[in-house]
Amino acid sequence: MKTSAPLRFAFLLALFLGPAAPVWAFEVPSVEARLVVAGGIEGGAYRTALELDLPKGWHTYWRNPGDAGIPPIFDVARSDNLKEFSVDYPVPVRHTDGTGTSMIYTGRLLLPIRVVPQEADDPVALTIHVLYGLCAEICVPAEADVTAHLDPAAAVDAAASAEIAAFEARVPVRSDDDRLAIDRFGFDAKTARGSVDVSVVDDGRLVDLFVTGPAKWYAAPPAPVGIDGGRRRFTIALEGPSRATGVDGVELSFVLAEKDGAYEIIRRLDAAAE
Repeated sequence: MKTSAPLRFAFLLALFLGPAAPVWAFEVPSVEARLVVAGGIEGGAYRTALELDLPKGWHTYWRNPGDAGIPPIFDVARSDNLKEFSVDYPVPVRHTDGTGTSMIYTGRLLLPIRVVPQEADDPVALTIHVLYGLCAEICVPAEADVTAHLDPAAAVDAAASAEIAAFEARVPVRSDDDRLAIDRFGFDAKTARGSVDVSVVDDGRLVDLFVTGPAKWYAAPPAPVGIDGGRRRFTIALEGPSRATGVDGVELSFVLAEKDGAYEIIRRLDAAAE
């Protein structure tokens, strides 16, 4: 499995660095990166996680970084006996500074990973090259190469399993109880830009709202616009690819960060436009 990392990274890097001072003018800290492995195969898959130990004062980014930043970009093409590879993202926190709003992680981070082998009885040689953003007073691209030998007969590593589980518990659960509604939606096919107004029942549970669009679509961080009629309201700027003529089939993934957990709700824009 291989992502289109080089092209996407080059595009994001140009946006990320912009006209900032050269990287060599600053002291950029090293970041320890490794793979944490829970043990042998469970239910047809391995549980592992990419660990990044971020220095104090520095942060990295969620799958949708926001107004600036680089999301983690994974390349697993050099792995052997790999059928499926997926990454889960714990809920981030909102970070606002003079340049905009981003969704970030700080401190010690584990990104849970699920690995399905091509041949279940054979080990997986997992090799990951990851590109990600590292930001403090300056923002720089960072990269890491990590490997792990995943053996189906390996014993459970209780400590590693517990570490992964702690971050898995922060990953949003797909659940839809109709508390989130799209109140208004507009899209201009000539500019491929639009906006979405959404609201969430104000029952005291919601801490923050995040959103991600599909590939080649950009959904800006939801901007709070107040509370009205028992609902918390947000507006989201939306931008599609240059050739987008509409929103047929386009889905937005909303993450509700709440006091008791995190939940993911999917909404189709073409259904909202009807």
